Amino acid sequence: MEQTEFGDFGAGEERPADEAEAVAGNDTGDEVATVVDADSVRFPEAQGSVTLTVTQVDYTVEYSGDDEFPVVHVFGRRETEADDEEPQLEHVEVYDFEPYFYAPIENVDDERIAGYDGLVDYRETDAEGDPFESIRGERLAKIIGRTPRDVGQIRDDFEHYEADILFPNRLLIDKDIESGVRVPERRTEDDTIRIPHQEVETVDDNATPRVNTFDIEVDDRNGFPEDGEQTIVCLTSHDSYDDEYINWLYNAPDGIDGPAALEAYEPIEDDIDAEVRVFDSEPEMLDAFIEYIERTDPDLLTGWNFADFDAPYFLDRVEELAGPDHDYDLDIDRLSRVDEVWRSDWNGPDIKGRVVFDLLRAYKATQFSELESYRLDAVGEVEMGVGKERYTGDIGDLWEDDPERLLEYNLRDVELCVELDRKQDIVAFWDEARKLVGCKIEDAPTAGDAVDMYVLHKAYGEFALPSKGQQEATDEFEGGAVFDPITGVRENVSVLDLKSLYPMSMTTINASPETKVDPEAYDGETYRTPSGVHFRKEPDGIIREMVDELLSEREEKKSLRNDNDPGSEAYERFDRQQAAVKVIMNCFTPDTDVLTPEGVRNIRDLDVGDPVYSLDPDTQEMEVKPVVETHAYPDYRGDLVDIETSKTDFRVTPNHRMLVRKNERNGTSWDQDDYRFVEAGELDRATNYELPHDWDGPDGERLDEADLTELLDDYEVWVRPEVHGHTFAAEIGYYPDKVLKNDVGEEGYVLSAEEFEEHREYVDSVAERCFVHAEANRKWIPRTYDGDDFLELLAWFVTEGNVYTSEEKRFGDKLRGSATTVKIAQDAPVAADGGEGAAGGIEENHHAAIGDLLDRMGFDYYVDDQSYQFTSRLLGRYLERTCGDDSFAKRIPEFVFEASREQKRRFLDVLIDGDGDRQENSWRYSTASEELRDDVLRLCAHLGLTANYRKDSGSWRIYTTENAKNTLRMHRSGSRSEAEDGVYCVTVEDNHTLMAGRNGKFQFVGQSLYGVFGWDRFRLYDREMSAGVTSTNREVISFTEQAANELDKEVIYGDTDSVMLELGGDTPKDEAIERSFEIEEHINDRYDEFAIEELNAELHRFQIEFEKLYRRFFQAGKKKRYAGHIIWSEGKDVDDIDITGFEYQRSDIAPITKEVQLQVIEMIVHGEDLEDVKDYVHGVIEDFQNGEASLDDIGIPGGIGKKLDNYDTDTAQVRGAKYANLLLDTNFASGSKPKRVYLKKVHPEFFREIEAEKDLDPAEDVLYGEFKRDPDVICFEYADQVPDAFEVDWDKMLDKTLKGPIARVLEALDISWEEVKSGQEQTGLESFM
Repeated sequence: MEQTEFGDFGAGEERPADEAEAVAGNDTGDEVATVVDADSVRFPEAQGSVTLTVTQVDYTVEYSGDDEFPVVHVFGRRETEADDEEPQLEHVEVYDFEPYFYAPIENVDDERIAGYDGLVDYRETDAEGDPFESIRGERLAKIIGRTPRDVGQIRDDFEHYEADILFPNRLLIDKDIESGVRVPERRTEDDTIRIPHQEVETVDDNATPRVNTFDIEVDDRNGFPEDGEQTIVCLTSHDSYDDEYINWLYNAPDGIDGPAALEAYEPIEDDIDAEVRVFDSEPEMLDAFIEYIERTDPDLLTGWNFADFDAPYFLDRVEELAGPDHDYDLDIDRLSRVDEVWRSDWNGPDIKGRVVFDLLRAYKATQFSELESYRLDAVGEVEMGVGKERYTGDIGDLWEDDPERLLEYNLRDVELCVELDRKQDIVAFWDEARKLVGCKIEDAPTAGDAVDMYVLHKAYGEFALPSKGQQEATDEFEGGAVFDPITGVRENVSVLDLKSLYPMSMTTINASPETKVDPEAYDGETYRTPSGVHFRKEPDGIIREMVDELLSEREEKKSLRNDNDPGSEAYERFDRQQAAVKVIMNCFTPDTDVLTPEGVRNIRDLDVGDPVYSLDPDTQEMEVKPVVETHAYPDYRGDLVDIETSKTDFRVTPNHRMLVRKNERNGTSWDQDDYRFVEAGELDRATNYELPHDWDGPDGERLDEADLTELLDDYEVWVRPEVHGHTFAAEIGYYPDKVLKNDVGEEGYVLSAEEFEEHREYVDSVAERCFVHAEANRKWIPRTYDGDDFLELLAWFVTEGNVYTSEEKRFGDKLRGSATTVKIAQDAPVAADGGEGAAGGIEENHHAAIGDLLDRMGFDYYVDDQSYQFTSRLLGRYLERTCGDDSFAKRIPEFVFEASREQKRRFLDVLIDGDGDRQENSWRYSTASEELRDDVLRLCAHLGLTANYRKDSGSWRIYTTENAKNTLRMHRSGSRSEAEDGVYCVTVEDNHTLMAGRNGKFQFVGQSLYGVFGWDRFRLYDREMSAGVTSTNREVISFTEQAANELDKEVIYGDTDSVMLELGGDTPKDEAIERSFEIEEHINDRYDEFAIEELNAELHRFQIEFEKLYRRFFQAGKKKRYAGHIIWSEGKDVDDIDITGFEYQRSDIAPITKEVQLQVIEMIVHGEDLEDVKDYVHGVIEDFQNGEASLDDIGIPGGIGKKLDNYDTDTAQVRGAKYANLLLDTNFASGSKPKRVYLKKVHPEFFREIEAEKDLDPAEDVLYGEFKRDPDVICFEYADQVPDAFEVDWDKMLDKTLKGPIARVLEALDISWEEVKSGQEQTGLESFM
């Protein structure tokens, strides 16, 4: 993940419904607070003044009907002189503050306003008599509502401005409150301060808020707890003022009593004395905790994943238990300082008067890179070297059997939160951040909310801004510049960074919505941009003013950062404050389908965590990525762009980004692999656009051999050993039954599946021949097959096969048993014109090919002109279970998708040979099975093929044209329409693309990717402005390369705001640094000419800085994937490794992948001989093959995005988690991120023991039967959870964890994976310089 900064947007798309409700006051008429007669309101005499740090702002609506009015409640703390004194809490009631919004003045008059009961007035000028105006100069009227609810309900009847601002935020903006306020001390009888809003004065103040950190534990024996249905068995809290930990325990009715104290608990840091309070009922415990909150009166309630689970579940449970069955007051409004609690899915519940602050969200918003897991224990391990307390089984069992252990576990969670906050200053950091932008602290970690408040503060009093989403998109613009990557190693590479290029460009050309002008109509001087947009030179626009201020802040933070050593906590903390984050969003109509590893899914059915096929726009590699956000706008009735060709069918919002390249014969074309995001609404009508095609799919592990004993569990094995029978029997400990195999005329020994598994290793070592069958008196068939042949057989069965089992029949005293026949239908070619033989004039004889296949596989078969048949109950059962038992249920086995690219291609070709037909460069495939339809589409996606389908006469027809460029021209393929049923959106991790479409046509498309000023839900949204700024950025980079070339320096790589220059391997370090500064000076001198000639700017902000020097720089031939050994950075000698874009930084890879890739990259950039690199990797491979790697190191982490039973198709991760919950007593559920390993087999003794222990029966328990038949994967949290009887498939784990990530690095140095694996042929590093 990327770090958040105020200048970029991160939320807002998910907010419209909740935001409208919140603006409206969430008031349904029955949530009226204390009844106050509006006419009798009096303000007490002032007794001096009070200064306080604002901790929370909320509001209530007083009285009712036509007399109701809002009161804003400001809560804060007064600073104290003595360090040991607690800051005093103050509650200020602010009266007479009006809710309002703006609308164009031509749409407002007395009659229209009088038509709304909820509107009380409108004004055309401010208090000084100046007219209200929008940022673009339109005259506006200020419309006053009776309550915030009225604003929310009426605003959409107008073209509105600033109608979506939450009422408490309106006070912060209008009074310019950032940290504190000073108010007259007008105290009422209940000790609150009551004032008119005119008396609020903003000041700087810095009192420390009181924080309560708590964590609940819920009985989870009935699954993941939701909606307050399960018992809260205990909770632990910490109060920041008293530094007090308290355990609250409900004694289990059917368990042992809880402890009086936790004497054996070992704290993380200092000694802590946690008080244990034990209760006889759950309502008694919850009531006591609410009373504790009332008494200690914290400003901020927090915990890990607090807003998404602990806080809402606590409220749900309290409401569930409220009632006449006990004497406790379980009213959730008691938690509020104004007796109101609102429920919302947006940022957690609103406990009015207190802050609900999610420590997990706040922590993630400060991180540079994504962690492997954001579970509290994982973060604790990373940050403090300590994790949560371990326990096995369910929380409910622990509650009853070992409540002391449960409380220690619960206490450790809270202590981790407290210590993590102390180490990282999480709350304090975001408290500082909210003061910078003038927002509430709970909104500060969400970059969109923070920057929105910053902009509104700056605009107040100058002009009104549009409500979010009110603006319309304009012209297309291209993204930033990225240079073509190199492959290999370069020496002494100087990195020059264009300091804050985006804001430098904006301030240089004074880009802002209100400064954009038409040069033909404007008389004054303008700046011009390469895209043709002009901005006036004077006066400064609001964006230039804000950027100047933020740049100053950023420079101050950088200065503070640079005063500290890299790697120190202070350095990292200050560095976090000037990083950036991007926002992604896209919208489709509800009839859009998405192709996923689980088949075709409607976009409305996708949930967070669901896997989808996604294309990396830089590398053109297809990957599987999870959905990380979903958004629904069912009421959207706006414009849509319709795009339909023979291969494409979309209805998307105009701001939806399409991934395309220009491909014109006589016009502008982009490079072959240069796909860019262009908004659907901005696709030029005449341009020929090319959509992604022939992408690289995942190249899986080649299936070299198929062993039926590894695929089945109910079988018998016939083995003829090459050793004497006495030796064979002595080794296995008994004489197995000896059976004559008539067709070979030899005797062999018969072993059951359990016996064979027990002695597999020895049997394999001495077996001369080996056959299998289902049971006695069934036909023996070969045990193993060539992997290519086995996959081909499966393909023929999928497309042309069926299984038939006859019934037993009795003839007199004789019984004829049933037989299972596998039949593969394929007509033999008919000779033309009476010619001879099936081969006459036939290019391909598929009938004969099937016979050759069965011959190679060793089957005895019957053949006629229509089919081949052979008998095998064992294989017949396997084919039915794996591939489907009839034409309507056929499917492709999941392991086919994990095979090599060549094998997947051959599988597809056989399917087409069976039930398809071909033309030149195209083919069609037909099936009655919807699941097989989806699987063929998936297979095409794996192979880089664009496929589409339709239904015809009851069958699904799938069509593909190979080697075709998927093109469109909007004048032929595009049209406009209006949405009828809303739009739906998803956000996909990393790549922000997915394979989607309508009516059976699928294509990779992108999501909207905006800079903050090009995002149409940003108040300063202006696409022309963003186009002008981005085109300026590109030209600056291009000119920078030109200036470097003037010094005979080649740019070997660069990004949107930096260039990398090779100085040569013979250059000493001091000389390289000196040359870099000379290059910096030369380029900066040349920017003067660029600014005046290209932008008409006499003054500019462009400044390039020599940022760092790589001793060696390595790139693997892919954009944004490189590494280097830094020996100098920002004025200091350093010795560090910089890695960008490699798997090493991802959270979904095994620790060993990170370790080995990091080590290999470090060896390369440190200049170590490639022989040493290859030896190191070879040694790791040998350890793998010998089974010497740790399971903790090789386990592949993966997230569980929803309830395990809610997955339509179980991925390996989901299956492994289900198996672990069943067999290993784990409790993986939605939100878990276990590790998985692939298994080769499970020894039979485990099944005997687990069946006895858990009373499992594979015939009755479907999940257990599935695992026993094919124990291919298991998930775990700790390595010691995996039984010794589980044998890891080390070869498969090697391919899954190391082969791809390490091979990509080695291949950039012209070294193959197989070469390293075998240990053959060494090559020197110098040949790659």
